[in-house]
Amino acid sequence: MSTAVLFDRYGDPGVLYPAEVPDPVAGPGQVVVRYTAIGVNPIDWKILSGEVRAYVPMDLPGGCLGVEAAGVVVEVGAGVRRFRAGDHVIRHGRPGTFREYEAVAASQEADELTLRPARFTDEQAAVLPVAAGTAYSALRRVGLRPGERLLVHGASGGVGAAVVQLALLLGAGEVVGTASPARHGLVRASGATPVGYGQGLSERLAELGPFHASVDCAGGPEPTETAVRFVADAARRVTIVPDAAAHARGVPFLEHVPLELTSTLDLLGTAPFELPVAARYPLEQAGAALAHSLRGGVGGKIVLVPGG
Repeated sequence: MSTAVLFDRYGDPGVLYPAEVPDPVAGPGQVVVRYTAIGVNPIDWKILSGEVRAYVPMDLPGGCLGVEAAGVVVEVGAGVRRFRAGDHVIRHGRPGTFREYEAVAASQEADELTLRPARFTDEQAAVLPVAAGTAYSALRRVGLRPGERLLVHGASGGVGAAVVQLALLLGAGEVVGTASPARHGLVRASGATPVGYGQGLSERLAELGPFHASVDCAGGPEPTETAVRFVADAARRVTIVPDAAAHARGVPFLEHVPLELTSTLDLLGTAPFELPVAARYPLEQAGAALAHSLRGGVGGKIVLVPGG
């Protein structure tokens, strides 16, 4: 038996509970992965609340959150050729990683497992898929080219920090990132010029703009307004936050590219890359971790530690 954090009905983080479940067995085309680190993301509490049930339906009771994790393959099912027992992997995609062990489809078509590059710790690997993958798709969407100037809203969060670092790898001439003053050190550490959001943002950005492209990782009227004002081409603006008002103003919601994580890892190569980890919780305290994420202002990623 092993631990999984489950929920039986939609609601707030308080409906999550740890449960002892049977250890999975690898079926044909599957591997069993023992997780060593699990990423926590806003999509988790959106799924839990039922907000996105039309797009991400859950099989209740006994639903399990979690769309990214890192771990080790401990069992290989019949027909699997891509992975062997002992391989370190990154799991990404459909919900289900808030647990110690999981049976995962191992085919390339399923696109749920990727070998973990040795240069990354389990913790860093666990927080890569959502933040770095989303950042990669956003930068491809706006067509960032070498030498160009990029505006990033919400640059101190996980996705924002990844956007900054990947933009510089793509050859951006300058990246300007909005964040609260308390997070400006994180923004500088990622390689961007920090600007405080809030009242007077347009005036502050006017001294630095215009920009060739913008990526909004925060959402809301202010990022939309400044993206429209300082990026002339609507095709070069994008938001990762679903917002009908932003779309109506010419800031569309992001569409992810195929094989997103693999492409991101190819871009990273051996270049320095690290996402800030703001908090760690034992797996059994996933509800507290989700509540932390829900409060906002995290300033980085949240990680669950199985057996911690």
